[in-house]
Amino acid sequence: MIAVPDTVLTSIADGVATLCLNRPSEMNSLDADTARVVSRAVEAFAADPAVRVLVVAGEGKVFSAGGDFNWVLGWPSMDAITRRVGADALMGAVQAIYDFPKPSIARVHGAAVGGGIGMMLACDFAVASQSARFGLTSVRNGLLAGISIPVLIEAVGPRVARQLLLHGGVFDAATALRIGMVDQVVPAEELDGTVATLAAELKLGAPSVQTLIKKLVLRIDALENDSNVAGIVGEHVANQCVSEEALEGMRAFLDKRKARWAV
Repeated sequence: MIAVPDTVLTSIADGVATLCLNRPSEMNSLDADTARVVSRAVEAFAADPAVRVLVVAGEGKVFSAGGDFNWVLGWPSMDAITRRVGADALMGAVQAIYDFPKPSIARVHGAAVGGGIGMMLACDFAVASQSARFGLTSVRNGLLAGISIPVLIEAVGPRVARQLLLHGGVFDAATALRIGMVDQVVPAEELDGTVATLAAELKLGAPSVQTLIKKLVLRIDALENDSNVAGIVGEHVANQCVSEEALEGMRAFLDKRKARWAV
């Protein structure tokens, strides 16, 4: 258990860390302080070798409504630097989840709106309840859903991202699945079980390889088209094949047993 303010609940069980937004009366919206707590908790989980998978969830009726309007309404009385620090704190929470070096899963129920979608898409996987609703509604409130834009573009592509941001409407889980915003949609009563099963499956992977995959995919995606991708990947393949985890994994396969990290 990580000591954090009660706006965020954290726990670790069987290698799975859970970060649960705990502002149900504010629809799990984020202000600067809550965003910083999220960042610190995620960084602590990243440094903990006992943690293999991160689950991001929300307490109460919804996953997250994004930025806290009651907080943002106070921005006109703040100077530009203070406003920017607040905005950076929100961006930092999403970035911390995105940069988490181990597999991550968003457990989505109720609604994910605005910046809540940013937190969801910062995870490697998103599992949603059939009754969940989604929306990049900021444009209808005169706001920019800035913390969601980078991960939204990565998830659905620039054209669909532009449409969602311009329209600002709310849509259902089936639509979110169709456009690639979530990966699984299940009945509400199956949500926790589905997330737990996925987490257990992810723990079967070698930790060092999973961390390498997350880094390598980002690096390759950022390269120019004429870059020597084969050379970059080949070097990593050659190095990984002689690692302790590779040797253990191959021996475990030949011995018809689970690898040590999967037990």
